[in-house]
Parts: sequence; structure tokens; C-alpha cells
Amino acid sequence: MSDQAQTIDDVRDVLIKAIASEAGYAPAELPTDRPFTEFGLDSMAALSVGMEIEETCGLSDLPVTLLWDHPTVDALTEALWALMQGELTATAAEGQ
Repeated sequence: MSDQAQTIDDVRDVLIKAIASEAGYAPAELPTDRPFTEFGLDSMAALSVGMEIEETCGLSDLPVTLLWDHPTVDALTEALWALMQGELTATAAEGQ
């Protein structure tokens, strides 16, 4: 679990690295408030980013429209963090 994102900043870093890699940006240069479409991401790039999110954030079965429903790094970070907190809450409740 140590390789998984643990904080909202970890989630943001995962997204920045994955999207920057697909879009041809240096991570430090990727604007987090701009729509992914401005970076030229297509459906294959979105799939790749989605797989990275699932692997690194410990989430599964993410909707294929996730990047289009939350079209900036900032928006997607918030959505993923909320999902992760829901996953953690559900997992904790199952263990009781």
C-alpha cells in the first residue's frame, strides 16, 4: 500500500505526472486548471491515465468518462479524493 496515493497531494501528483506524460509536458509545466482537451488528450490517452489512476490510487472500475466529467487536474483530483475517501469509509464499515 505504500506505493498508493495517501493524500490529496499524492493524488494530484499522480495525475500531473500521468497527464503530463501523455500530453508531452514536463510535470512542472502542466497547468492544473486547464481542460484536458487543450493538451490534445484523446481516448487512448484517457485510458492510459485511467489505468495509472486505478493502479496508483487503489481504485477500480472507474467510469470511462471520468476525465471528461472532471476535465481539469484540479477537478479530477477533488473527484478522485472523494472516491478514495468513500472507498476507505466503505472498507472500514465492512470491517466492523
